[in-house]
Amino acid sequence: MHPVFYYIAPYVLVSAVGMYWGNRKVTNALARERWLKFLTYLIIVFILIAAILRNKLLWIAMLIIAAGSIELVYANFFIPGKKHTQFFWAFLFFIITCLGFFYFSKAFSSAIQLFIYFQVLIFDAFCQITGQIFGKHALSPRISPAKTVEGLIGGVLFCVLSAVLARNWVNVSFAIAVLIGLITCVTALTGDLLASYYKRILGIKDYSKLLPGQGGFLDRFDSLIMTGAVYYLLFELFPSKS
Repeated sequence: MHPVFYYIAPYVLVSAVGMYWGNRKVTNALARERWLKFLTYLIIVFILIAAILRNKLLWIAMLIIAAGSIELVYANFFIPGKKHTQFFWAFLFFIITCLGFFYFSKAFSSAIQLFIYFQVLIFDAFCQITGQIFGKHALSPRISPAKTVEGLIGGVLFCVLSAVLARNWVNVSFAIAVLIGLITCVTALTGDLLASYYKRILGIKDYSKLLPGQGGFLDRFDSLIMTGAVYYLLFELFPSKS
């Protein structure tokens, strides 16, 4: 069995405990919504990990890109009153970013893909969990009201820890693993905030309802798309160091 499953197990346990703790002071409806989101997220995580281990991430990437493109078009032109001239630039940026994500899924080895995705999923999960438990200060209230400074700190700490724990998968040093973990935090957060910013422009909560508890493909994979694109760009700029 790949070590990723041994690393994920305690994270899942900690996340579940954190979810339980964070749900104590919310309504039953909100608690059920959070648990649905958590369980759906776990299913998505294991599907992606299985695809990476079988060298099939490219197929998943094409599905994400296709579904995301449809969601973006639908949100702009098929929801009454949501047409915006910013669509051209948003869609152009999305396609360019998706090209980077596509080539990340095609050009990188499964070991590197798993190393990067492991960090993204931990960052996303623990930004939410630590934010629900300790969050008091809004990170970007106009763009993404649910995100908190405390959640970001928790996400960064666990993401960097994940990079350090998994550094042997790609044979990098402790220092390089920390650097990669920090880069992943920046790119994952950027992808998330950009997707949220465009949702605010459109005046919608989610890009679609295709994924139960998660919203749409763009809502779930915005961080991964951006992170994959940035790492492929770094691969092109510094091929000898990739």
